Amino acid sequence: MKTRYLTLLLTVLLVLIPLQLLAASLPKLSAPPVGERWFTVSMGGERVGFAHLNITREGEGYRISSESGVKMKGLGFSREASAKESYLVRPDLALVSFFSDTVIDGSHLTVNGKVAANAIHATVQSRSGTKERTIKHKGVSYPPEALNIYPLMAGAVSGKSYKIPMLDLEALKVKQVKVKVIGQETLPSGLPAVHLSNDLYPIVDNDIWVDLKGNTVKEAVREDLVVTEAVDEATAKLQLADDALSKKDMVLDFSLVPVTPPLENPQGLKRLAVEVSGIPERYPLLQGQGQSATRLLDGSVRFVMPNPAPAPEGAPPAGTGLEATQRIPADAPQIVALKNEILVKESDPVAEVRLLAAWVAREIKGSGTDSQSPLETLEKKEGNCQSHARLYASLARAAGIPTRFVSGLVYLPERGFLYHSWAESYLNGWVPVDPTFGEVPADVTHIKLVEGDSAGEMEALAGVIGRIKIKVADKAY
Repeated sequence: MKTRYLTLLLTVLLVLIPLQLLAASLPKLSAPPVGERWFTVSMGGERVGFAHLNITREGEGYRISSESGVKMKGLGFSREASAKESYLVRPDLALVSFFSDTVIDGSHLTVNGKVAANAIHATVQSRSGTKERTIKHKGVSYPPEALNIYPLMAGAVSGKSYKIPMLDLEALKVKQVKVKVIGQETLPSGLPAVHLSNDLYPIVDNDIWVDLKGNTVKEAVREDLVVTEAVDEATAKLQLADDALSKKDMVLDFSLVPVTPPLENPQGLKRLAVEVSGIPERYPLLQGQGQSATRLLDGSVRFVMPNPAPAPEGAPPAGTGLEATQRIPADAPQIVALKNEILVKESDPVAEVRLLAAWVAREIKGSGTDSQSPLETLEKKEGNCQSHARLYASLARAAGIPTRFVSGLVYLPERGFLYHSWAESYLNGWVPVDPTFGEVPADVTHIKLVEGDSAGEMEALAGVIGRIKIKVADKAY
């Protein structure tokens, strides 16, 4: 009996000692993790949003920038929000200055300001006007993005709690957040991580797992009801581009590009010139009969639709724009049969394009669904703009009309410019065709940013979503 007791005691000690050593060896970071991180937000297992975090060196400190969009419904509440935030912090993550541009449940709020010795000064812009606010606060404060990094930079100790004064820009106050270090764990993926918890959200638990470099891996509210989880960059960019083109609620405010004053009668425009800022320097600028694109000295891009001096467009190489692909199955029996049914004996390419575009616009209802194959679109009789464009492209290619899938921006009355997909068919030159709205040619508010729908091309589109601004330079009716 005594031997069994000693054996049990030794076993317990052998288990406890490594755990104690592990707790003592939690990493202490000397600096926050520099670089980009992408996240997907899920509620009840359904994806409801995204987030993007970027930390860069700036001067003697760091710039922490983030952008996000989310729409949640459940538990008696509905929440729609998009945000762009930027914080300048010292090497220890203490806040120096801040900027936030948010749309919360339809209400727009912009806040920017600086931290002084005994106060935080902020300028607040909303529908009610511009106001100066002073938040009395002695000592340092931190941005929300610092909550998951601060304990590791302070030399996290298992079981220890930290009180972190966090600046809440939505409430315009400094909030004391308690962050507790649960300990080091190994995630199911095999990645070692530090488990934290905080009281950021009242009543419910908020658990966080951070890798040993300080990167957030997962954040879970109320036992995985709402989960924010890191995803690879390529996957995140494809999801963002698809959500923006599908006009999903979770990114609609984030991706919308308002124009002041609004464009009147956009379908009646004969010419439109806009200056677009926020397009990366290396982003390919697409030219053709539909538009010209010129980089200006200030870095913005001037688009003129249609191109005032288009270069002659020769016929595309044989087979170009006619191939059957997985996303544009021009040789599928259902597509060929439908093409024959719509066109009957029509042989004029211009008339064929008009008939095909009109059929798709009339028969396929618009919806905010995920992108799908043309065969699924035919079965469901509904789809987003990508679904319309792919179905039209399949039918046009089946009819022997070179056609390509394109994406970019289009103006919607009383809203602004939104991301959109349409097509271009070759009719003695590439002509924009919008089968979502049944336009041949598409109106001049269509700004082409991408040709094709490969993963690489969609990732490029994600690089401008949420970053651009548009100013109307000239228009003619």
